Amino acid sequence: MLPALRPATPTDIPLLLQARLDFLRALGYPISSADLPKAAQQLEIFLSEHLDRDLFAWIALDGQSLAAVGFLQVIRVMWQPLAPNGQFGRIINVLTWPEYRHQGLARAIMHALIEKAQELRLSYIDLDASPEGQPLYESLGFKLLDAKHPPMRLIISDN
Repeated sequence: MLPALRPATPTDIPLLLQARLDFLRALGYPISSADLPKAAQQLEIFLSEHLDRDLFAWIALDGQSLAAVGFLQVIRVMWQPLAPNGQFGRIINVLTWPEYRHQGLARAIMHALIEKAQELRLSYIDLDASPEGQPLYESLGFKLLDAKHPPMRLIISDN
């Protein structure tokens, strides 16, 4: 039987917190045992303040265990031609745990997140694709962007 798909609720924050940590580890970002309590506290506060306001999550549950997860973050911006209503979406942290892959869970979660973005009347949705996820996203209509203005970053603090 396939895991059950549903929107995450505030009672799911412990699962979402763990999902975020697992996602970061899957990307190769180590989280030291010294950083874990601070990270968990910050994540819990962030999720409590943003879930169902400007952050929406869908989860696939196998009993009480997460099988897959994905988030849609609403970004509010000043007027621009691509976002005339001043907001767009960003898909983040799409993760399917290894034992649940190739069952259509990530696709189902993406459909739910795209539907939510349409409901919120977002102008567009961005995401960063892993090599494994890129074919899925392309099949859903996402296109690779040619960066006219390449992204740059200045690290201010390492805390």
